[in-house]
Amino acid sequence: MEVDLRVEVVIDGPVQPPIEVATIRAVVIAAARDQGFRWGEVGVRLTDDATIHRVNVDHLGHDYPTDVISFDYGSGQGRIEGEMIVSAETAERQAVDLHWPVAHELMLYLAHGTLHIAGLDDQGAADRERMRAAERRVLRSLGVEPISTFAADPREERA
Repeated sequence: MEVDLRVEVVIDGPVQPPIEVATIRAVVIAAARDQGFRWGEVGVRLTDDATIHRVNVDHLGHDYPTDVISFDYGSGQGRIEGEMIVSAETAERQAVDLHWPVAHELMLYLAHGTLHIAGLDDQGAADRERMRAAERRVLRSLGVEPISTFAADPREERA
C-alpha cells in the first residue's frame, strides 16, 4: 500500500534523540499503515519530562509526566491527522530499567502514539491486547523484536 503521509518532527533544544528523524518518520508511517491509513499529517514533538508534564496538566488534567500524549484531529477514511508529544527522558529511564535500547523504547512510544491517533485505545483488557499486538507488529516490521515483558503488558509490569 502506497502511503503519502507527512510527518513533521520537532525536537526540543535539550533533547538528544537516540534515533534519526528518518527513523521517527518510519515508525509513524509503519503504525499508520498497520491501521490502514494511506495519507495525512502527523506532528511529533520530542521533549523532556518537565514539558510533557506541563502538557499533561494543561490538556488532560493529569499532574504527572508520561511517556506519550497523542491528539487525534479527525482521522478517518484512509486519512490520519494528529500530533503527539513524546518524552525522550522517560524513554531513557524506562529503557535502563528494562535493559533494552533507548532507541527501541522511543520507537515503542512513537508507535503507541500513532496507534492512538489511528483510533486504538488501551483502557480495557481487550483494547489493550489489540494495542499491544499492533505495537508488536509495527516494531517487528521495523526489525525490532519486542522485549519479553512487552508481550504481556509492559505498562502494568513497569509500575
